[in-house]
Amino acid sequence: MRIGIIGGGAIGLLFASHLSEKHSVTLYTHTADQASIIQRKGIRLIAGGESRLLTGIISMGLDEGILDVDLLILAVKQYHLPQILPRIKGIQVPMLFLQNGYGHISYLKQLQSPNIYVGVVEHGALKHDGNTVEHTGLGITRIASFKGELEQLTLVDERFDHFPFAKSEDFHSMLMDKLVVNSVINPLTAILGVENGCLITNPFYYQLFRELFEEVSGILEVQNKDESFENVRSVCMATAENRSSMLKDLENGRETEIDAILGHILSEAKSKGKSYCLTSSLYKMVKGKESQGG
Repeated sequence: MRIGIIGGGAIGLLFASHLSEKHSVTLYTHTADQASIIQRKGIRLIAGGESRLLTGIISMGLDEGILDVDLLILAVKQYHLPQILPRIKGIQVPMLFLQNGYGHISYLKQLQSPNIYVGVVEHGALKHDGNTVEHTGLGITRIASFKGELEQLTLVDERFDHFPFAKSEDFHSMLMDKLVVNSVINPLTAILGVENGCLITNPFYYQLFRELFEEVSGILEVQNKDESFENVRSVCMATAENRSSMLKDLENGRETEIDAILGHILSEAKSKGKSYCLTSSLYKMVKGKESQGG
């Protein structure tokens, strides 16, 4: 299968590395410089204490246009999608979107493709440089259909070493589950400057952890709060040594996904007349640090 991946960040590099085991992969990057480096040197994947150089991956700058593919994967941050949509609006091939939050769902309604899927990535990934990515935590990629039959996406039935896929029946529930996890772990670790596990092991941070979950789950009207809380807690412990993507964004002076995550929560709270004091405070803290370059 010919797979196109838009996005040269940690997730784009990780997917290109693993999917190239069985498929022809073309990676579209934001800059021509990164595309040139990957085209000349390949992608270096660090996983399990080992380093592998993958040289069979084609890389192009997004400005060069998108070649004919059988599947197009969008592995960019949600705030990059408005710039990319005009390039893909008329493309008819199946598309898979891998964004955090829920706001990108409104963009998908503009696309002409008859088969559109959304996914949540539970792997840990760290981009070291333009062509090096480290697989820092083994997880799973869950995929659901936004439009079209999920059975038509053969990727979810394939087996990749240390890179599993799973089907989800309802994209809304799937994205909401991930949104709750991201809404609690990412902003707290970003502001406190700690690894994920500290939110559990530090009793004062754990109290904040519980209070933020209660507020977010109330705003989103989570049905089974006990099960949802245990899911967030287990993700936090499974990634205990990881620094969240939001924390890493602030540390590197990059724009965060706070608008896609807590921004969406705040919009929901206001529309429903729910209390959002802690959510609003954390949102402002992250935006404040973001405006100062971290």
